Amino acid sequence: MSVVDKDIVDGIALSENKVIKLLLTDHLDWEEEYEHLLMLQDKINSYLAFCESGQYKEVYKNCEAECVVFEIHFLYEPTQNAYKFLEQIPAQVGELSVEIECQVSEDSEED
Repeated sequence: MSVVDKDIVDGIALSENKVIKLLLTDHLDWEEEYEHLLMLQDKINSYLAFCESGQYKEVYKNCEAECVVFEIHFLYEPTQNAYKFLEQIPAQVGELSVEIECQVSEDSEED
């Protein structure tokens, strides 16, 4: 499971304060930035649909999430364009309260 598997949720958790956390793993480098951004956008759109449709309730019965956090784990440092794209997501999703958290692997090394 990863950014290339757009219709699969990589991981899901529910915090005590009704925050749904969705894990998204991204192992791709940024040599083909445009294609990478399209895959990332597709995956995020899939996650948004998962949340907006209430599919998370299949995992967490009777839960009404107050906020959703997309926790994205990158193997390689994202480009400036990628960060700009991610910063725009919370303002673009309408009624759903979404936060983006990014982490970059400490083991990533550029060739």
